[in-house]
Amino acid sequence: MWFVMFWLLMASSVVAAAPSPMVSMPCADWNTRFQERLTQTTAPETLVHLLASHQGLGFATPFAEEKRIAVLRHPLQSSGQLIFLPTRGLYRQLQKPFMQELLITHDAIHQRNADDGTTALALDKLPAAQVFVGAFLALFAGSWDALHTHFEVYFTQDQQQWQLGLKPINEAMARLISCLVLEGEQERLVALWVQETNGDVTYDRFLDPRLVPETQWADYQAQFDWAR
Repeated sequence: MWFVMFWLLMASSVVAAAPSPMVSMPCADWNTRFQERLTQTTAPETLVHLLASHQGLGFATPFAEEKRIAVLRHPLQSSGQLIFLPTRGLYRQLQKPFMQELLITHDAIHQRNADDGTTALALDKLPAAQVFVGAFLALFAGSWDALHTHFEVYFTQDQQQWQLGLKPINEAMARLISCLVLEGEQERLVALWVQETNGDVTYDRFLDPRLVPETQWADYQAQFDWAR
């Protein structure tokens, strides 16, 4: 949920806030943070296990987001809930500063406002949005091939945390997005950074991340069915 036209869809959903501590350019220290680009044969066991542990699962969490835009003095902030189901796509409900829903399926982006007004835009017209969906699909597909098809892959870890660095391979996406960094603790995905080529940075914190097995997907169908 973020870049160029994609962010224009959501421009009314964020508010300016006082500055807060935040790494402004997550791609800036890339070569220091990540030692080398991974291949399937060099993928560490921790990453292999991480992918396997997410295979075929959904993801649900409240989130808090901060976006820094180069031309604005203060960051924009919003919060709500995020639900990802591999077969349905990504649902994002903004709850503050006011209600708004966004649904990214495999072929379109749907938006619904508090007055039930809805709009839709084909996903192929927003290649940068495909990067975001692709990151989730790749992680939760549980396979190296899914990651490697869309991204250059980098990985680092310490005793407390891991970081999965992704750089888009697709030329159109790479013109808009410099990098994505997913952060986690053990098997929990706790944050996502997105840096655009224009210097704008989006930081999402996942406040209570939960993996959702297929047996529970029906509990979330209502959040996806309104866009039909």
